[in-house]
Amino acid sequence: MHTLTDEPNSYRVEVSGWNVKGIFFVEKAMLFWTAEEEKSVELMSRLQKGCVVFVRLVQTAVGDASFPVAYRVLSIASEDSAGRGRVSLRQLRPNMDAEQPTIGTTGSASKLVEGQKVFSN
Repeated sequence: MHTLTDEPNSYRVEVSGWNVKGIFFVEKAMLFWTAEEEKSVELMSRLQKGCVVFVRLVQTAVGDASFPVAYRVLSIASEDSAGRGRVSLRQLRPNMDAEQPTIGTTGSASKLVEGQKVFSN
């Protein structure tokens, strides 16, 4: 497995989500990125192209909190000799342009769905 000194553009992260069998997994890995902002991780868990995973930075300092960020799996390269597949990722961002219901409107045409977020690539 890579270490922080292997590549300058890498961080130790925790990746979680559902694998190809629909089983929830949590796995520690290295997040790599290029100058073009392409990101990838090497995982033992088998994933499907298009699925969503959550990546959280592993902090070394006590008291530092980090929150998971949603990513979509773009592609999966073949496994290496240790069984890890290189997974290319794209960060999902909230679509702020999506029609948002307004509070205080009346009528059956307007519905308020709390907690709903629309993500776009």
